Amino acid sequence: MAKQVTKKVLNKADFMQLKTKVEKMEIPELGEVYIKVMTASEREGLERQMQKEVENNGVRASIFIYSVCDENGVLEFNDDDLEMVKSFPVSIVSKVFDFSNKLNGIDAEAKEIAAKNS
Repeated sequence: MAKQVTKKVLNKADFMQLKTKVEKMEIPELGEVYIKVMTASEREGLERQMQKEVENNGVRASIFIYSVCDENGVLEFNDDDLEMVKSFPVSIVSKVFDFSNKLNGIDAEAKEIAAKNS
């Protein structure tokens, strides 16, 4: 008979120890950049921003803004930088978009919206 594994029941203290996960991503044209796993608050902000940007061709740029960070997980850009990020080469923004989608489990609907607006 298989031995049953007992899993730990998490408490508030366990959640308070969670750290932002940051991964390095290589952009061959430029170098390395850090991409973060979004917090719940950042994800909510991204979803609000994406809803606003569906008609303005800003979905990929929005994901870029909510993903690119320093080595400590502090975002490098904010919503005020959206127009600037929209002017970056699509090859760069799309690489961050794809990497962040995988890292953050951003669903196919966001990808479809971005595809319609590219």
